[in-house]
Order: sequence, then C-alpha cells, then structure tokens
Amino acid sequence: MKRFVLGIVIMIVCMSFMQEDNFYVIYLKGNAINTVSNRGVRLGDALKPTDKILLQDANSKLVLIHAKKGRMEITPKSAGKDLTVKDQVTSIQSDYKIVSRPINYEGYNPRTYFHSPETNQRVLLVMGVPLKIIPFYKLDSQNFFYLTWEDKGQQIVRKIPASDRGIYFNSSVFDNANQFVNGQKAKFCYQHYEYGMLKNDVLAEFIPVIAPLAEINRQIYLIKKFSGQKEPRVINALITAHLNDNYGKVGSEYLHSIR
Repeated sequence: MKRFVLGIVIMIVCMSFMQEDNFYVIYLKGNAINTVSNRGVRLGDALKPTDKILLQDANSKLVLIHAKKGRMEITPKSAGKDLTVKDQVTSIQSDYKIVSRPINYEGYNPRTYFHSPETNQRVLLVMGVPLKIIPFYKLDSQNFFYLTWEDKGQQIVRKIPASDRGIYFNSSVFDNANQFVNGQKAKFCYQHYEYGMLKNDVLAEFIPVIAPLAEINRQIYLIKKFSGQKEPRVINALITAHLNDNYGKVGSEYLHSIR
C-alpha cells in the first residue's frame, strides 16, 4: 500500500514538472502547424519542448508563456523546420512604461493617451469597453469626439459614442477593422462650441488596433493561469507588456475595465 501511495505521489510530482516545462500559446498571428501532432496550433495550446512548429507564412507569429522563462515567441526569424520548440523560442524583451492612473484620477487626457511613440503610435481599442476621458471635455449632442481617416481617396468621419462611463468604440465607428492592419492612421478630433463658434480640434493621430473583448480576455486568462506568477503587480505588468507588444498602448484603468 505504501509503495502504491509513493508511486502516485511520484507520478503527480512528475506531471507537475512536465506541466512547468510546457509553453502555452497566448497569442497567434497567422497560421502555424505542430508537425509532431500534425495539427494546427490554437490559442491556449500546451506545446512540449520537443514539439516542432512550422509557421505557415512570413507574417505568422506565436507568443508563448512559460512558468520559468516568462514570455517567449516564435517568429519566422527563429523558426526552423527541424527545430524543436525549445530551440525555436526567443525571449521577449519589453520595457514599457505602464500608463497608470493619475493622482485624483478622473479620466485620461486624449491628447496624451492617443499619442504613443513607444508603441509606434498603435493604441488598443477594445470593442464596447468604455475609455474614461477627463471632464475638461464636455460631451453632448453638440460637443463630441470623432475619428477621421482616409479610405480609397475618401475621407471617413465617424462620431464616437459616449456615456457617463466614457467613450466607446463599436461597429458604428469601425465597420471594417481590417483597414488599419497595415498601419493606416486616424485622427482623434473634438467638435465643440467656444463662445458660440463651432470649432474642430485634432487632438492626436494614431493607429487604431481594434480587438473584440472576448479575444483580449482569453489572452489575459491564459497569462494569469500559466505565467506561474501570483503577485498582482507582476501579472499586471506581464499583461500590459503583452498587449503593448501585440496590440497597442493600454492604460492601467482601461485594462482594469477590460478585465
């Protein structure tokens, strides 16, 4: 009986070590094949160090999380047909400044929030999640924010919905998010009345990176589950760096409302 119990304990310990050795997929761009299992790689997959990944095109990328090694990635530059995962992965070195909530936080200033050279002007907009803006900007039927951009030689203008919780980016603003994947920029503007005169101010110019809430929440869940981290501040930094790398700038308060 003692031997049986000891065998069970050893098996559990071994399984635990095996799980720690796995790399978990937290982001997938393009398509990739696990040539060992002969199946497509999916978000949340556990990849063994001995698995072999074949990226399907030059733009494909896998971002992985490892309990001991942290965030890793497989790109066309590091991938190889006969290389195992442990030989394909490279560490991700990110040094982003977390956009924390200001003292006496009342919202973000759009002039600074939508100006993001550290992420090459990419700013993450999660569909349907409110982004709170400082009350300096009056918002009603005559005073509002809007986006404008060029599409096939035409100027597109879209009003941004707002409530007491903040501004929202939804299908009324973006009916085709794919038009921004190649770095198309949009101008963040404000229409308002000043001394009875209508004015339109361009507050910032940025690259919108649009993502559905379910997609972002799924990745946040995987990072929290498989990072091996317990300290909330460390987990928050991991999530922020991950989103900055693969999507765009995200403030801590905005991230809190997403989660």
